[in-house]
Amino acid sequence: MAYTRGNLAVQERQKERQTGYVEKTTVIKRRSPLPQKEKMLYLLSVLFVVVVMGWIGMGHVKVYELNRQIQQSEIEIRKAGTSMGILEVEKQTLEMDIVRKAKELGFVQVEQNDAIHVPAYSKQTGTAGKASGN
Repeated sequence: MAYTRGNLAVQERQKERQTGYVEKTTVIKRRSPLPQKEKMLYLLSVLFVVVVMGWIGMGHVKVYELNRQIQQSEIEIRKAGTSMGILEVEKQTLEMDIVRKAKELGFVQVEQNDAIHVPAYSKQTGTAGKASGN
């Protein structure tokens, strides 16, 4: 502590310590091993966490697989739609060509009143039977 001597502040000198040999000891604390039951508890809790995470992961894998199948199905539907459009156009052009081709070959279009009824063929008798409805 500082003290005053008149108008001068003087600080006490600290006592000098002797620099001698000081024996130091270190304390080593050994942790006691965990009991067998506690080890099993830790092991089972870790195993439980791993199983739950695996179960959740498999759920995500199933969702991923379903999404992939949905995308593949959508692609196939689009391809089928485009091919159906092409086939419809082709069908319409073929229907238009039928009338033209028939006229070229000399066929005549039949009116509704001039319909021809052909009797059905019977396999049992080997002859043509009466047409149904006449």
